[in-house]
Amino acid sequence: MKVFVEGFEHRPGEHCASTAIRNILNFHELPLSEAMVFGLAGGLGFFAINNDALSPTRMFHGRTVSLETDFCANAGLPVEGGVEEDDARAWQSLKAQLDAGVPVMLSTDTFYLGYQGTTSHFPGHRAVAVGYDEAEDRVYIADRKLGEYQSVSREELRRSRNADDYPMPCHNEYQHFRPGRLEWGRPLPEIIRLAFARNAQWMLDPPEGPMPPAACGLPGMRSLARELGDWKALDDWSWAARFGYQIIVKRGAGGLFFRSIYRDFLAEAEQAVPALGELRLAEATDAIAQGWGEVADLLKTQSERETCRPELFAQAGARVDDLAHREEALFRQLARVAESDAPWESAAA
Repeated sequence: MKVFVEGFEHRPGEHCASTAIRNILNFHELPLSEAMVFGLAGGLGFFAINNDALSPTRMFHGRTVSLETDFCANAGLPVEGGVEEDDARAWQSLKAQLDAGVPVMLSTDTFYLGYQGTTSHFPGHRAVAVGYDEAEDRVYIADRKLGEYQSVSREELRRSRNADDYPMPCHNEYQHFRPGRLEWGRPLPEIIRLAFARNAQWMLDPPEGPMPPAACGLPGMRSLARELGDWKALDDWSWAARFGYQIIVKRGAGGLFFRSIYRDFLAEAEQAVPALGELRLAEATDAIAQGWGEVADLLKTQSERETCRPELFAQAGARVDDLAHREEALFRQLARVAESDAPWESAAA
């Protein structure tokens, strides 16, 4: 038996999760741009991982850890999902949703997906399951940057969703909406306001969660700024630098560490809340995005050297420290805007 979700349209995008959510929303007749999805999720973030058991041993990322569930919380949408440690139950749950004609967003590690053609692990990569072929034991996937649907074996998918041979499995995490009519839980200006407030809170005072607060948000960014100079002593200094460069300008970051996606969200938010245009938030975010591009250039240059130049890591650290100050100013402004009534009153008028 072959099953495929009818009516699902895959459109490639910049970031895996915001592309997946946008396409699933479109399926449920709630069209949004990818930038608006990312911004309404309060997705602009930062977290860092130092772990000698991983490769590379030093990593950082530019989005919030909880983007996917935060989007639905901010928008007031009734998402279903979570984690399922048992692989057999995870497959039966996915199969049941696909049988019901529901696309499902999955958390995967790209290392185990043959079509990705990668030799490095990247857990937490979101893709959408849209069908399966029981006779061939295959599953069909819609993946962010690829225009065509991809076919993977069930074993490939199982390992990518919950590999037992890598320290960071994805725990079969998934999200989907029930079949039937889906409606926004709040007016768009209210969602924007809530997203501003929650994103500012997450960056300024990171919550307890799957990662320690000190590794997330602005505290995590400042820790990276202090520690980058010490990367010169790492055995994998070149790979850590290369991965950092890739995280900023490649690997689904929208070109400039997600800051360019958030800039586009702010520009679009001004159409829903015109008074926001006077604050020049998108302009400030664009300057921050360009700054992260400078960090990427330093790390790329370092990664291409045969021997480490310590001053390149030191320069990157100083640049990250400056960006932390700029981002703190941005998020404090977003928090003040969220608390003020003036912009939102004009939007409601």
